[in-house]
Amino acid sequence: MNALDDLYTKLPHAGDMRLLDQVLEWDRDRIQCMTDSHRSTTNPLRQDGRLSAVNAVEYAAQAAAIHGVLCSELEGGQVLLLAAVHDLEFEVPRLDGLKAPLQVSVGLEARSGANAIYRFRLDSDGGCCARGAITLMQRREARA
Repeated sequence: MNALDDLYTKLPHAGDMRLLDQVLEWDRDRIQCMTDSHRSTTNPLRQDGRLSAVNAVEYAAQAAAIHGVLCSELEGGQVLLLAAVHDLEFEVPRLDGLKAPLQVSVGLEARSGANAIYRFRLDSDGGCCARGAITLMQRREARA
């Protein structure tokens, strides 16, 4: 088991939904990850054999969640939900046709406990594929 596998054990993602392959670098404010999962024919986000660029949001959300684990903001089985997506821009229509690995970079803009806003960017083949911002919020238990 590699270090990223250890991090994923603290998140709800399993099997092929573990989209990221490697953490390249991180600090309290940002993380950069790399993956080849966008080219996998078993990628569960594919529809009709294609991986739309809109799935960049899930790649960014997973990088942000891993960042939360590394920063010890996500502990004890906390579950975060993708609460909002902002300022999306796509430079490519699909991710599956990109030959080079994806670099997924997210930067923390604001945090309140486990809740966070991140700005993200996906790069491949020497250029930007997608960018935007996501808001992650801790799931609250239903009140009785």
